[in-house]
Amino acid sequence: MTELNQSAKNERLKLSAGFISNLGIGLIAAGVFAPGISLLSTTPVLSKTQFLIVGLGCICVAFLLHLIGRGFLRQVR
Repeated sequence: MTELNQSAKNERLKLSAGFISNLGIGLIAAGVFAPGISLLSTTPVLSKTQFLIVGLGCICVAFLLHLIGRGFLRQVR
């Protein structure tokens, strides 16, 4: 297999960082926005306490994913 030049390596790192960061965005959408909108309905999926616990957990994990993505970007030369 041929060795990738530095530009190709940088692009791969940027794509990986974007993917990881987008996973965090999806986690916020699934764990915060969807249950939050559900609270407005007559039969919410989670209670308010459960919503706060799940929401804070998802935000924390999303932030960690964002930091991992930034770690990939630190390797760009």
